[in-house]
Amino acid sequence: MTITGLGRSVRGMSEGWTFAVTLVRPGPAVPYFEVGAYRYTGASLPHVGDIVTITKATNTDTEDREELLAYVTRVDLTSDAPIRVTEATGVSSTSLGDYIAER
Repeated sequence: MTITGLGRSVRGMSEGWTFAVTLVRPGPAVPYFEVGAYRYTGASLPHVGDIVTITKATNTDTEDREELLAYVTRVDLTSDAPIRVTEATGVSSTSLGDYIAER
């Protein structure tokens, strides 16, 4: 099921909703944007400031998914990729919803 009012990149799945994600990485002079290259699946959209787990959009095999912890910097329902994140460097996950910031 696709919700057209939320953009083309939102799909209903049995385990929740899947949203396209834009990953912003620092570049040598300007930021590098990977628009729609990642996906976030959850019961709802995350909030700005949340740390979420995203997966590479090209991986369809659930056992071989490339997962990345990311910090949500923007949520825009009118965008094709409604979630914008940066990589959460120095953060590790010990269990679902439990994150440790390393110094």
